[in-house]
Amino acid sequence: MVFCKLRWSSKSCIVRIGVRRPAMPLSTSQVHQLSTAIAGYAFPSAYFDYVANIPVVGLTMPQVESRIRSDLISGAPSLTKDGLSNVLYWGFAQMGGLASVRVDRFRTQISQPQLQAASQLLSGTPRPALHAIASLRLPQFSGVSFVSKVRMFLDPTRSATLDQQIMKIHGVRATTVLAAVRRSKTSIPVSAANSAAYEAWCDRLDYIRSTYLPAFRVVDIERGLFHLIQAGHVNSAADLLADA
Repeated sequence: MVFCKLRWSSKSCIVRIGVRRPAMPLSTSQVHQLSTAIAGYAFPSAYFDYVANIPVVGLTMPQVESRIRSDLISGAPSLTKDGLSNVLYWGFAQMGGLASVRVDRFRTQISQPQLQAASQLLSGTPRPALHAIASLRLPQFSGVSFVSKVRMFLDPTRSATLDQQIMKIHGVRATTVLAAVRRSKTSIPVSAANSAAYEAWCDRLDYIRSTYLPAFRVVDIERGLFHLIQAGHVNSAADLLADA
């Protein structure tokens, strides 16, 4: 965009012209770096069978996604309970026994009315807003981190996770879309503002996907950035998000 400022005097006309340059596109090497990071994503594909009461091993991540989504959108409160349990089980998979502790608390504390309300919302709304999910007041699902995981499993094509690991990007680049996210000292609370900021985050990831890596999904772009952060390359992840 070109903008001009004119200043007239009786003797001269001074024209000042400034040019606002668009953000630089990602370089070929940055796109390759992101694609490689997506391929290198290796978060445990953890899944628990609550009918047989055993962990299921050997599943791929797409299989885990499919099983959890199927339970979440089933419309059956008992299956919804298992799906939400597996969101926790998967999310805490790298933390050993903490996964079982959090899941047990959830399964003990959740009430039947809450399950019925959750079942109705998740089966009837393809992409519920984070504040709508949080309004269910489900045990263990109070912050953006795990509420966004529910949304991600419902619609991985257009949705992603937003957690404290991803927010490390904001620590090194304060000008990305993540600047709109408001945090407390220990968590990312769900609010109307953060719900809107989450949608903007997903939209930005979708722009990166459609512009540079159309074969992937929104969740894959987020996982690539997550993998870079986990591998100690938070500056590279921040540059990718800022430059795209």
